[in-house]
Amino acid sequence: MILYIGATGHLGKAAVQELCKRGHKVRCLVRGGADTSQLKNLSTEFVYGDACTKESIRKAVAGTDTVMSSFATNIAKDRRTTHLWQNDYEGNLAVIKHAKSAGVKKFVFISYWGLAKFGDFEHGKIKKMVEDLLAVSGLDYTVLRVTSLATDMSLLLGNTLQKKGRAPILMKRHEKIRPILLEDLAWCMADCLTNPKASHKVIEVAGEEEYTFMEFQELFSQALGKKVRFIFIPLPLANFIAGCIDFVTRNQYNARGLVSAFTGGSTCDITQMQQIFRLQQGSFAQHLKDYFTTGHIVFQEPRSLS
Repeated sequence: MILYIGATGHLGKAAVQELCKRGHKVRCLVRGGADTSQLKNLSTEFVYGDACTKESIRKAVAGTDTVMSSFATNIAKDRRTTHLWQNDYEGNLAVIKHAKSAGVKKFVFISYWGLAKFGDFEHGKIKKMVEDLLAVSGLDYTVLRVTSLATDMSLLLGNTLQKKGRAPILMKRHEKIRPILLEDLAWCMADCLTNPKASHKVIEVAGEEEYTFMEFQELFSQALGKKVRFIFIPLPLANFIAGCIDFVTRNQYNARGLVSAFTGGSTCDITQMQQIFRLQQGSFAQHLKDYFTTGHIVFQEPRSLS
């Protein structure tokens, strides 16, 4: 039995679907009132509660041998640093403790690529601390450090470009990005359970297609069928505005840390990923075309190279 935490997010739904397709039994810890309609079509169990409630965790972990966590506070809706620590750090810490006590064997955790550049960003600090907790927990773990999700690009950035024809960007024109498809990341998550090469590993994962942000801009123009443009905000200006926000709010949102996280590109060397996960990834360009043609996310079937 696999306990999945974060199942109602876009990645969570894709991961649970992949796990069920492979014949795994999945239990989802979900908050009351969460939309579980897409999950109910799968063979899943539900425990209602949250990762910050000991009784919910105890009940959810009981009888499981694997825990997967892609849970993260949506910083677009709640950027208060105190809430991030209460939810994401305290929640994952409690889950790790209960998993260890319950005899769980495997823990798969979704983290951020390039945590060095997230040093001033609260979410980055939290992810790194959870990684360190897993490393000393005695559990067999796999940490997948993700660059950018394809859906973040299409649903957030793409929708803005579709409506306004332009979008602000903190990256520089020739910095690079490698977005990964949900279905490919979900495939890797499921493969971690039986792949010995993924045992006790921190693995950086990204898509196979790499673009500069100027190429990225052209890709969106082609997918949308109209010319769109990025507004490249100079880093000194972004830091000045963020500093003003931090001063006025007494650093309640850590705006300068947020700016540091969204600069410097979003790419990595995927050699290790390719050696561990024998996966032929799908196309981000095709993902964009499908999304703007149909109005919804269309999965491309992941293919194993084995």
